Amino acid sequence: MVIGTPMDLRQLKIFCAVVDHGSFTAAAEAVHTVQSNVTMRVKELETELGQPLFIRRRSGVMPTAAGEIFLGYARRILQLTEESRAALQDDGRPIGPLRLGAMETTAAIRLPRLLGSYRARHPEVRMSLTTGTTAELIRAVESCQLDGAFIGGRHQHPALVQEALFDEELALISTSDITSRDALLDTLPDQTVFVFRAGCFYRSTLESWFHQAGLVPGQIMEMGTLDGILSCVASGMGITLLPASVARQSSLADALHCHALPAGVATVTTVFIRRRDTLPGAALKAFMALARATFQPSPLRPPQPADPG
Repeated sequence: MVIGTPMDLRQLKIFCAVVDHGSFTAAAEAVHTVQSNVTMRVKELETELGQPLFIRRRSGVMPTAAGEIFLGYARRILQLTEESRAALQDDGRPIGPLRLGAMETTAAIRLPRLLGSYRARHPEVRMSLTTGTTAELIRAVESCQLDGAFIGGRHQHPALVQEALFDEELALISTSDITSRDALLDTLPDQTVFVFRAGCFYRSTLESWFHQAGLVPGQIMEMGTLDGILSCVASGMGITLLPASVARQSSLADALHCHALPAGVATVTTVFIRRRDTLPGAALKAFMALARATFQPSPLRPPQPADPG
């Protein structure tokens, strides 16, 4: 059995930084130290654990299988340490970091007003927002990289608290030249369908619907940004499936047409998730209270349905 120097929080922070940044040099910059110190701390951890934690490559480093296992524990230890410190200092006033995540569509359409209102009310909270697919956001909350995130749909996950906040009306979106859904589906074998990368809830909804309905598009093309997808659709290069509000509020709205979907796939619930075993601090509690108030549906302004057909 190898006995080394007992691990400390600084070692764990450095280890997580190396994983997050993929290199010792970038990790050193992130934690404000020198590369030699990062190298030494990682070697100390590897000696104590008796396992190599990283695979060294010319282009950087990546965690070994043991490193991946240890990463979950390291993040949890750091999170618990931060929680304990915050609990002792918590006087009910929202303050400190608040790390949020959201799907790109939610970030673009639903969050600007909420985030602006929250910042105005709680200027001492340091908010950050990360966008990603639903699958990526779930993993980020699981690994304590995010305090909470907006994702598409409810998921069977006992480790997460899930709170439904609002429903999105989904639509098949084409260029404005195509005004009939039947006409659009007739041309589907010749159409390119633009989607986000694997893990996107809207993409999985679209693919499931196509499979159940026996529909086969000409090709599926992944794109990395919402603007890129909408620009391609507006120019007539293909179609996509997204919340109808995204198309209607886009600067390209005049060039787009929203086609209503069958009832089974027409609506998706946007859910806010956080870890069940993590005590929400004052900053997150205040954010959730404001989110509930912001997204409470108003009977005076019912949602506009997608165009029939």
